[in-house]
Amino acid sequence: METHYTRAVNRINNIDAKYYIDISNKRYEDVRSKGEYTADATLIAEYYRRVGVLLQFMSIEGVSIYAGMAKIINNEIELLDFDNLFKICPNLEPINLTVLKMICSNYIQWCILLDAGDPIAVKFHDTYEPIIKLFERGGGRISTHHHELVGGFGAFGRSIHASRGDMKEFDISDQALRQEIKEVEHAEEYVKEYKLDSSVTKNCLRCGNRLIVQENEGYGGKWYKIKCETNICFDQNFS
Repeated sequence: METHYTRAVNRINNIDAKYYIDISNKRYEDVRSKGEYTADATLIAEYYRRVGVLLQFMSIEGVSIYAGMAKIINNEIELLDFDNLFKICPNLEPINLTVLKMICSNYIQWCILLDAGDPIAVKFHDTYEPIIKLFERGGGRISTHHHELVGGFGAFGRSIHASRGDMKEFDISDQALRQEIKEVEHAEEYVKEYKLDSSVTKNCLRCGNRLIVQENEGYGGKWYKIKCETNICFDQNFS
């Protein structure tokens, strides 16, 4: 039977390094589409939520994005430094993304705890699933700047607070993520058509009701909010 550790190492080694090598020199919009970044944000939000649930259980107020969940549960666990990480997962060595490498290291430590049968790790066994899925999908170009985790998706807090655990669970199934991407692409097409003809209309892919265009002026010029007329449905900004 495959151990959690073996599965983790295999998953990390299957991350395609070509997604990330020299990626820091590229503009966000040249790497992924707005729809893909929207799906990336969902995966990060769900990771933050799952960490928040664990923090609430442990009565911890918050942790850094760099913190390993295994270390929170068992402070005596030995850290996996980058030298040893690269021996296990050599595909990570040429990638110049510290957050990605730190989280992969933390994920391996987490799986070691799972294999040891740690009851808390077992209870929250899937904590790392959203963020590892993000890396597998090519969305791991994330970094920290001041107090934020930044990327093409925008920004999240650099610290993950226990209050994140109060959020509603995000659907991170492949089907749900594909749907998110389609919805954004649909709205992008609407903006293009609207700029040519403001009388054009489109309906929401999610619920079927009408999408509403709101024009706005900002320092960078005109931008558009595409919002479904249904409350708590599609709502995004486009340039």
